[in-house]
Amino acid sequence: MPESVGVQAGRVCPGCGREDSIPVIYGLPGGDLFEQAEHGRVALGGCLVMDEQPAFVCRSCHLEWGSESDPTADEDELADLLDVGHAELVRALGTGWRRESAADGQDGVRWFVSGEPAQLAVGVQGPWFVLDRPLTSAADRRPGPLATDGVRFIRDELLHDPWYVSHVAEDIASRRRRSFRWCRTCRRATAPESFVAAEGSCERCVSASADRAE
Repeated sequence: MPESVGVQAGRVCPGCGREDSIPVIYGLPGGDLFEQAEHGRVALGGCLVMDEQPAFVCRSCHLEWGSESDPTADEDELADLLDVGHAELVRALGTGWRRESAADGQDGVRWFVSGEPAQLAVGVQGPWFVLDRPLTSAADRRPGPLATDGVRFIRDELLHDPWYVSHVAEDIASRRRRSFRWCRTCRRATAPESFVAAEGSCERCVSASADRAE
């Protein structure tokens, strides 16, 4: 089963303009995939696997479209803010970027995070961007690049020194990953702020267990 099922964040259907697309799964499906398909979280594309098959299908207009390598709407926004192409963004900072609007500062800073769980944050303000750890609580507001503990760059460094930017990004992400805990229920890596130590499980599994007990 794919790691990400259900509506794909940032995948805007080119047909109807709605963010209501789910992944198309090819190959022989197992029982879990049939169940996910019945609930509308994935679409089954058949057993024949060919080149350039659509990766998504819109649940609203049923258009099959796109590929996994296509930038999301959030990645396009980040690339535009940094004034670089998507390829340059990926070369220096990787993929999977999504808006972290709760962290936006009052001075026009726009924040994005990547990784699942979130491992790296980038904030953009004017000619500057900063790499930092992701937001870990609602009270942990982002005051802006000049006040953050992260590493600040000028946007041109994405083009002229992508290796160094990538090195700093991976160092921050690596330190963040070392704080992850493993949920004994779903066996997935969990950010510390989403881990219930007393239960040894993630908040999602603890909540699901409580619902079943009622």
